[in-house]
Amino acid sequence: DQNAINILKKVKYLLKDQGMTINGVKKILNSKESFKLDEMADKSIRTENLKNKLIKISEKIKKLKN
Repeated sequence: DQNAINILKKVKYLLKDQGMTINGVKKILNSKESFKLDEMADKSIRTENLKNKLIKISEKIKKLKN
């Protein structure tokens, strides 16, 4: 469900983007600060998607130049 997806986004953001430990993530998710993470996690995922698209475009341009 959507709630599980939101939690997974937060976990990914905290582990991968912020370099936190699993125990640190648990503490934040169980605190009131968890609600503040929604917007940051969403932005992080959108940024990562954009980065991946730019890499693919760059690779295609390099192939066209060769």
